[in-house]
Amino acid sequence: MITLYLTRHGQTEQNLAHIFQGQMQGTLTEEGKRQAAELGEQLAGVHFDTLISSDLDRARKTVEIGFGNRNIPHITTPLLREIDWGSWTGQPIPATRLHPPLDAETDEMLYMRTGKFLDYLKANFDGQTVLAVGHGMINRRIVACLENLDKDQVKKVPVFSNCEYRIFRI
Repeated sequence: MITLYLTRHGQTEQNLAHIFQGQMQGTLTEEGKRQAAELGEQLAGVHFDTLISSDLDRARKTVEIGFGNRNIPHITTPLLREIDWGSWTGQPIPATRLHPPLDAETDEMLYMRTGKFLDYLKANFDGQTVLAVGHGMINRRIVACLENLDKDQVKKVPVFSNCEYRIFRI
């Protein structure tokens, strides 16, 4: 069994600007850095065997700020990256977004990547307590998969606030 603490990175400048951040590196705001430090304090009493994060800066730096003083192995992976918005990346998020561009990662592709991440966890971290720092869209898909929801039911999964964590047993 794996005990998974799943969280989202700290607030970024791009979050505040309401743009499609996708697989941009992102820059933590001062509030985002504070959120990361607070996450580390909230989880100070938890023994983590491994820290895993998206390889994007906003997730990596969340781990470094919150847990860098704990001498825990930190692995980065593109499996935890946010959805790739294609040509929408860096663009303002409109009030409605009916049809993503053809060069965006599809929901099916995101679910496949989610499955690969969960398979990676199961194959490498059995018996461990793991903190995974990802992003809003990928985290919701991970929760949906863990709760056996199909891609059409992902809207039932509450959105992750910055540095909010949820605990799962896998």
